[in-house]
Amino acid sequence: MNTIHNFSAGPAALPWPVRERLADEFSLDEAHTPSIAEVSHRGPRFAEVAERLRAGIRKLAGIGDEHEVLLLQGGAHLQFAMLPTNFARGRTAAFMLSGHWGEKAFAESARITESRVVASSADEGYQDLPELGHLPADAAYLHYTGNETIHGVQFEQPPAAAVPLVADMSSEFLSRPYPYADLALAYAGAQKNLGVAGLTVVLVRRDLLDRIPDDLPQYLDYRTWIESGSMKNTPSTFAWFVAAEVIDWIESGGGLEKLGARNRAKADKLYAAIDASDFYSNPVAPEARSMMNIPFVMADDALTKTFVEQAEAAGMPGLKGHRAVGGLRASLYNALGMDAVDALVTFMHEFERKHG
Repeated sequence: MNTIHNFSAGPAALPWPVRERLADEFSLDEAHTPSIAEVSHRGPRFAEVAERLRAGIRKLAGIGDEHEVLLLQGGAHLQFAMLPTNFARGRTAAFMLSGHWGEKAFAESARITESRVVASSADEGYQDLPELGHLPADAAYLHYTGNETIHGVQFEQPPAAAVPLVADMSSEFLSRPYPYADLALAYAGAQKNLGVAGLTVVLVRRDLLDRIPDDLPQYLDYRTWIESGSMKNTPSTFAWFVAAEVIDWIESGGGLEKLGARNRAKADKLYAAIDASDFYSNPVAPEARSMMNIPFVMADDALTKTFVEQAEAAGMPGLKGHRAVGGLRASLYNALGMDAVDALVTFMHEFERKHG
């Protein structure tokens, strides 16, 4: 049987050792032993998972006691609303837009509080990083999207600004060393690099908490989740367990230094194949190119559908570009190996030979 290489933008592939661990956890035995998804989230067995997950995130993110680690539900969309609700009342939320998800975050914020775009590369089709403009004097924070999954644009480092930085890190969280300690708040869905859908990690600096109004609904107040250990209601226990296992896998492979180097090597190989061809092209400025999500197009767009279909038949699903931009997209998240990139590059060369 041919190996399946999953290039999906999310939910994404899981590391094979984690899938083996899950198979073991959910295997049936004569005693009908409950799996981790069937035990109380208040009991000692799950408490060990929760502590292992929090400690692992802290270690990999390089944050200390100045930050809280929250394990929430609702995805990035809920954070689009919780952020301004908690931290921008009576102030302006400032945004740098580098793609689709930054637009989504800004639009939601604008429904809640005064919000202003201070930098945008929209006029260039989100093919480069925006240049930061003037920040409002009352700016509560500057929000940016670390990696845009659709447009394939990524900040190498956080932007420099004299206000608290807030980052949507959903599609690059724990994929490489990153100065999370420099961020006032970072949030990320787990279903790209950290596990399965149902878990959203939020790292929030404690000095922001004094800004939170006291009249918020409890579910929307970050302090509720800090005080309850992220268990105001029953958490997504399965997603927490998977994330803890993924963190163990990252650690066993040498941590973020080695993982980041592997991810960079994967991206460099695919970009090199695209750049060496007149048949394929990537529209993003080289200095802004994403290491996680690589969009590309063919000289003849009429061939795109055929490429996607034949790639899937060859064991490479998930290469269709997002409907907002079309074309093709390869997502190279943590669990995807270099063998997948090698297979894709070989397929691309053969497809070009037949159709170029």
